[in-house]
Amino acid sequence: MKQNKKPLIIAIALIMVVTASAFFLVVKVTPLFITAYIITLIGIAMLCFGNLYLLTAAKSYPWVAAIPVTIWRYLMTQLTVSAIFVIRENIFDSSISIAWFILIHIVLLSFFSVLLILQKGGKDIIEDVDEKVQEKYIDFRSIQLDVESVKERVPNQAEEIKAVADALRYSTPLCHASVVPLEDKIKDSVVMLEQAADNNDTEKISELCVTLLRYIKDRNNKVKLIK
Repeated sequence: MKQNKKPLIIAIALIMVVTASAFFLVVKVTPLFITAYIITLIGIAMLCFGNLYLLTAAKSYPWVAAIPVTIWRYLMTQLTVSAIFVIRENIFDSSISIAWFILIHIVLLSFFSVLLILQKGGKDIIEDVDEKVQEKYIDFRSIQLDVESVKERVPNQAEEIKAVADALRYSTPLCHASVVPLEDKIKDSVVMLEQAADNNDTEKISELCVTLLRYIKDRNNKVKLIK
């Protein structure tokens, strides 16, 4: 499917080039018009590249999709600006200097380039948060499995341990610096719970279950405040 779209994208770009070239037949050819024509060709080439890149980089689709969209907006903007000055030159015989014309287009290109950079930065931040949440989710599920394994080893206190496992199961995996100390306490307590189960220390197990439930509750309350 992707291979079939490449000729279509290239064909659209060629049609746009032919359309832009057709203006040589109806517009007075001046240095300003030739400069506008070259800038337009560059914009069309950028749009074609952006669409082709979209086909080959679907893994980061939301970010990659912003590339051709932003380039299209740039192309429409620079075409509008060029048309204003070319029409002004043809109708009123009043032309802007080539240096100023190029500078205006450099500013336009810079503006839309900054937009892309900002979008890329936003994408990186979102992906970084997603990775941290996923890591935290796996970490919490791992702790939960450890608690579940303790429950199997001490069936007489299965209900107490199940309450801890359920509390962990329904805890949000949100990662935030303010809850890290509590998370460390939870991990340490689970390790001690496993050791108490190995020693068949029922009193210690009950004490740790109460402690873990308190830590988990405190963590959940902090997470709610953060949200």
